[in-house]
Amino acid sequence: MVNNEKKEKIIKFLQDQISQADFRAEAYIFDENKKLRPKRNIYTKLHKYFTDFFEHKSAARWLILTGLRGAGKTTIMSQLYYVEKNSDVRRLYLSVDHIVQILGVGLSDVLEAYEDLIGIAMERLDKPLYLFLDEIQYDEKWAITLKSLYDRSKNVFIFATGSSALSLNTNPDIARRAIFEKLFPLSFAEYIKIKTGKKETKGLGKEVRGIIFNSASARDVYDSLKKIENRINEYWIDIERMEIERYMQYGSLPFMVMLNNEALVYDQINKTLDRIINSDVARTGQFNSETISKIPSILYATADMDQISFAKLAGIFNISRPKVMEIFVALEQTETLIRVYPHGSHLNQVKKPSKYLFASPAFRSMYYNFIGNVISKENYMGKLLEDTIGMYLSRFLFKKINTSLTYDNAQGGADFIVGFAKDMIIIEVGMGDKGIAQVAQTASKIKAKYGLVVSKNGLNIFEKEGIVQVPLKYFLLV
Repeated sequence: MVNNEKKEKIIKFLQDQISQADFRAEAYIFDENKKLRPKRNIYTKLHKYFTDFFEHKSAARWLILTGLRGAGKTTIMSQLYYVEKNSDVRRLYLSVDHIVQILGVGLSDVLEAYEDLIGIAMERLDKPLYLFLDEIQYDEKWAITLKSLYDRSKNVFIFATGSSALSLNTNPDIARRAIFEKLFPLSFAEYIKIKTGKKETKGLGKEVRGIIFNSASARDVYDSLKKIENRINEYWIDIERMEIERYMQYGSLPFMVMLNNEALVYDQINKTLDRIINSDVARTGQFNSETISKIPSILYATADMDQISFAKLAGIFNISRPKVMEIFVALEQTETLIRVYPHGSHLNQVKKPSKYLFASPAFRSMYYNFIGNVISKENYMGKLLEDTIGMYLSRFLFKKINTSLTYDNAQGGADFIVGFAKDMIIIEVGMGDKGIAQVAQTASKIKAKYGLVVSKNGLNIFEKEGIVQVPLKYFLLV
């Protein structure tokens, strides 16, 4: 409970939020020329939850959008808030970090004050309330507060955004009530749409995806891609050649797309990583301040390592090996890193080192360009490409049952092994001519449907080896 003076302060805060909400949303949804920014592909799916609730087509009324910092959650929330301005509903947009850090109160206190402001209890709302809550992880009691609100009123639709680790910290009661959706970094087609306004070719991405992952053999992959080659080339015909490199360097993060100053780009990415470490990771309570201060250097070292040795990092940074492992778990939960296990039995996966990729290649790019590195341009771009393909594969496999993503940890083994219920596909990526030997080596040990080499080279088939060379510009449409 808060005293009357504090409640008056909260009510004034709410009045300001309500009066300024449309104006603040416009900053996210319009560009500098007052044109609507393009919407992410997930927008249509999210908006349907709102319309189905309003039209009584669905009982779903609690939606939580998680994802990496910088992936665009606040922009999507602003777009959804703004588009509902003409509906006969109440709308309330709150940044929970402001509530906790500026007002010094909890979300429950603000919702109670809102009832006083509108003069009606949540249970007795005369029309639907769309409640938009950004960064809910800042309130440690967000789960119990929203569960209580959900149970109290069937006339409230809750849409909340939070850090990637949010879903891991919920109990079964929340899981039964809330629908979790995940926002990934931009695909290449989304990047181009945001930057130039060029839309995807309808159905093309789905078709390429089906061919690459669901074909019966290497020959089927090659023949099917050959049939749609003209449609693929038509999409690319007016796209500048350097856009692929720009996309891998920083274009997977929406807030970076329109920045023209490369130094500013990497400065902003560095600040995003700083917020992940000093806010999201620090809020887990697992690490003291000294350990937190070492995480940027650990990530910098990770950017230059093919396989991660926890023992080596523990010695370099004078941290215990178990604590280093905890750091990597936290970075995985906040989606800073993607863990790729070695292929094999569970025992082998424990004994052999995992490979850690950056969830957005922009993070690794920042370390090479902003901080500096002596690695060659070809090796640098090769590592960014591996991050990019890993990011694509993680998105493709998300929530799919009986699937796995591993790698061949042997010297000269393939970068990825995508496992399905009955089949496997071997994938090697590279900016140069390498790849066939790596896939063939891995294929000699595991039985796979076919192998893929993703590179800048043209479409080709090595039928004897069961390998298809897939141009990068084809794979980026998946």
